[in-house]
Amino acid sequence: MRSPVDTLEEVKLKHLLTTLCTATALLAAPAFADDSTFNEDAVAAMKGGIVIEAPWAVSLKDDEVLVFMTIHNGSDDADTIKSVSSKAAESVAIAKFDGGAMQNSEDLDTLDTPKGEATNLTQDGYHLRLTDLKEKVKSGDTISLQLDFEETGDLMVDVSVAVMN
Repeated sequence: MRSPVDTLEEVKLKHLLTTLCTATALLAAPAFADDSTFNEDAVAAMKGGIVIEAPWAVSLKDDEVLVFMTIHNGSDDADTIKSVSSKAAESVAIAKFDGGAMQNSEDLDTLDTPKGEATNLTQDGYHLRLTDLKEKVKSGDTISLQLDFEETGDLMVDVSVAVMN
């Protein structure tokens, strides 16, 4: 039976990975405008000038998950999310709440991420909606998403889900 205490080699590896991720995030930070700085401890994915910060998801129904995050675009050009997919769901939509917090969601074809700005996916605005889930989710489950950016290409993001029944 394995001890719950990490071995010295595991601790060294975790420290190295944390240092590398932090250094990468800090190197990308100067590319961002002052109003869109990000918390390097909350970075979930990076590619080119795109940084995904603090993704999270909630399931309010058995067959639907709503995903929220902040997308920072520190590249030299605007970019657009053309589509989003996940092996966890039959359908994934880019959407926007128009009737206030968590009300009257409307599907969108794309989502623009202007250069030097943060695009917030929140409970009262843009979000991602996964429907027709292939398996029931439980609190703490992780769902992988693939965001397809026009310029940056595909970016994988893992999102932890909280179930509210």
